[in-house]
Amino acid sequence: MSQFVFQARDFSDRIMPDLDYRVRSYTRAAIGGPRRSVVEAYGSREGLYELVEHLRAPAEIFDAQHAPRWWGYIHEVQIGWGNLTFGVSLDTMANKVAVAYTESQYRETTPYASDATSDAAYGTKEVLISRSDITTADALQKRDTYLARHKYPIPLIDMLGGGVGTGRATIYCRGWLDTLDWRNYTNNKGLESYETLGSKAPGREIGEDERPIFAQAFQLSSATGWTATSIWIRLWKRGSPADNFQLALKSNSAGEPGTTLASATLAGGDVSRSADWVEFTLSVPVALSTGTTYWIHCSRSGSIDLDNYYIVGVNVDQGYANGDPKYFNTDLNAWVDASHKGDLNFRVMGDTATDEQIEDLVTNVGEFFTGVDIIDESGVATNAYRNGDRTALYDLLLLLETGTSNDRRLLCDVTRGRVLRVYEEPAPPVNSADAHSLTGPGSLYTAYGREVLPADCTAAVWCNLGDVIPATVDLSRIADPSLFFIEEAEYNALENTYRIVRTRDQRDVFALGGLV
Repeated sequence: MSQFVFQARDFSDRIMPDLDYRVRSYTRAAIGGPRRSVVEAYGSREGLYELVEHLRAPAEIFDAQHAPRWWGYIHEVQIGWGNLTFGVSLDTMANKVAVAYTESQYRETTPYASDATSDAAYGTKEVLISRSDITTADALQKRDTYLARHKYPIPLIDMLGGGVGTGRATIYCRGWLDTLDWRNYTNNKGLESYETLGSKAPGREIGEDERPIFAQAFQLSSATGWTATSIWIRLWKRGSPADNFQLALKSNSAGEPGTTLASATLAGGDVSRSADWVEFTLSVPVALSTGTTYWIHCSRSGSIDLDNYYIVGVNVDQGYANGDPKYFNTDLNAWVDASHKGDLNFRVMGDTATDEQIEDLVTNVGEFFTGVDIIDESGVATNAYRNGDRTALYDLLLLLETGTSNDRRLLCDVTRGRVLRVYEEPAPPVNSADAHSLTGPGSLYTAYGREVLPADCTAAVWCNLGDVIPATVDLSRIADPSLFFIEEAEYNALENTYRIVRTRDQRDVFALGGLV
């Protein structure tokens, strides 16, 4: 007989209404470990309605031997009494709100507004809503109105009873991984840029006159340093330059471009006659530090040519706050301030190991997580920049799906102590007999022949069909069904049965690209 318990929201002592609790089911998944559980409660009206005071309370399920089987938090409660069903869910709540909006065709985002009382009770649950063609004042008002309406869970009332049944409550719990969907994720590491074109879109000539070299100073906006691997600029040409366009990342020397740290070139024949964003992959990765000035140095490999030269995009309205432009005057043999010519349009980009990105993500926005344990490093690096428009859970799933240098996914589970463990998906066994085995009656066995307890709710393992498909069936034109990966499983506590909910690559709304 499974036992359901929950604590106060601050993870202190158990404070449970005096009710009879019956665990209906719970699930475990390869992504996140404990995922969903459903519990029924029976008792007095006072006790049942007291459950609404415990949304977001930490919850656990133990088996008859008092071993923990599932953990997460209370996400929703539905209470049936008479002909009325009363429900509350954290889905309807948001206590930190911002508005992304357009004004005169420019994208803007308001600052976030929060409700401290709701935040203290439930934790931070953000939402970024969007509006088009409104003023800044309207956007701020919409933000504040939305926050006032949604700062607490909104009760849902069904006058027809809703099927819950009188004198009973249904408690829906979720795993801690779901709370990463409560927060939008911003990470300034991996991108330093100035992309605003301004009121006009002019350019600065490279190699056309006595000022053939143009350079833009920059510093990192991020709180910590990162490694640059490429630089993008807006580039085009006039005429038909036969030499190469040269781009270099340089150190700072007394307020001027100094030593070359990395470089890249592009043949003149490959440069368009119209302005395009062009990526230059640096010859070597360069570790950038905060508070340090660097230079993007633009030149040509050949001589000055009045008819055939290159142009880089600048914004004469300026606006880049972390550095100024300069050009080199060959007549003066000196660097000269070029602020009147405008700031260079650029993107400096860098890659970070995906497992390091996961650790940064959970550490920064995983408000209920106590740590991250990277069991297997990914060996894969991608750009870490995030602009805050997507949730942390969405970005986590992308990073996990990117996988490892072994071309296998990263998986994760949340421990009972709320540590996110990240590890590589196990390779399929060469011999299917070395995997778990599922029999026709639905029993699961280990490779050593030991029957797995249904309450284990085993997921994230390779499995074969022990005695299910007859040997006479032609399986040559479908994916090998003799070996599959259990993506998610469910334990029915009322019937003490185990069920595979989903195998790898089956569609699921939780997975990327899933369809409802």
